[in-house]
Amino acid sequence: MPYTYLNENVYEAALDRVRFIYDQCDDVIVSMSGGKDSTILLHLARVVAGERGRLPVKVFWLDQEAEWQATEDYMRSVMYAPDVTPYWFQIPFRLTNSLSFKDNYLHCWDAAQRDKWIREQDPISIKVNPLPNLDRYKSLVNELPQTCDVADKKMVGCLVGLRADESLSRRATLHYHNRRKPWKGIMWSKNTSEKSRVFWPIHDWSDIDVWTAIGKNNLEYNKIYDYFYRYGIPTNQMRVSALIHETAWHSIEPLHEVEPQMYNKYIERINGVNCFKHFGKDIMIHELPTVFRDWTEYRDYLLENITEPQYRDLFRRRWKNQTGEAWARAHIKEIMVNDIDGTNNNNSANKFLLNRKKGDGGEYDIEKHKRFVEAMR
Repeated sequence: MPYTYLNENVYEAALDRVRFIYDQCDDVIVSMSGGKDSTILLHLARVVAGERGRLPVKVFWLDQEAEWQATEDYMRSVMYAPDVTPYWFQIPFRLTNSLSFKDNYLHCWDAAQRDKWIREQDPISIKVNPLPNLDRYKSLVNELPQTCDVADKKMVGCLVGLRADESLSRRATLHYHNRRKPWKGIMWSKNTSEKSRVFWPIHDWSDIDVWTAIGKNNLEYNKIYDYFYRYGIPTNQMRVSALIHETAWHSIEPLHEVEPQMYNKYIERINGVNCFKHFGKDIMIHELPTVFRDWTEYRDYLLENITEPQYRDLFRRRWKNQTGEAWARAHIKEIMVNDIDGTNNNNSANKFLLNRKKGDGGEYDIEKHKRFVEAMR
């Protein structure tokens, strides 16, 4: 397929997308994590809201308690900004703890454990869950924006910093929605309810694009990235989100050096932190132990001897039609990070969907995968 060259850069294209969102939606909310991508979204929203006379900008953040101190510092600056209407949720909910095989959840902001909280709640934060029937991160982060004073609005747009460049899984997510019927001629959005949509205005940005925009516009950003850079962490592994869930566990390793006081609080609050700090790299097995015939046998051994009995059937049901050595290795990763929610499984499914050979039951062509990755550089 030939390349299509446009007469505008990604920054101008994203600004036009945000203008489109403001023109089509009665209300707009920026969903933030404290990361670099949502920093760009906030900047774009500020520019367009200023043009349209629609300041202040609504900003949503579901605070997971187990955050970097630098993330809280940055987000506090955002939430107290005069051109922002803050929706800072510090509400009780359950967050998967991938660091422990026994304590499967961190009960964030649980009043009964207040003496062990990693941080205190902020005076301006929302502390009561407006959706009491929901107590998990994924469901709350999708539904809470609809509670941000939007009851009388016909259409609400939520800006989310999803980028295809981040991973094969996110590329697959965008690819899946791009194959569906477009909304008002655009492919970079998805429906969340009758009156709200999620939009991905910077879906085609690279890491370089993000940092270039931050630098050229002199934007305030989360200083944890400076620590990551000095620590030698590759840009594609710089995760700002909560440090304990199934895709961010490796962030525990530098925590004791980057934020030692925060590390001490984590040890008191969350089971498994010290173990992963010392043995995290060794926990992820890259070579098959010689006593096992194949990766499938090794996976089954781990499932029976590490996973809590109440979750074994959950894993087996999830893996029912996922056969082959590639899937077995993916399943082992799920076991080792106690992936009850199936986040890593979904990521693996997206990756295999893009790279698998037809009719192989889950295996994928390694050489084809290498060519695909190289072509995407």
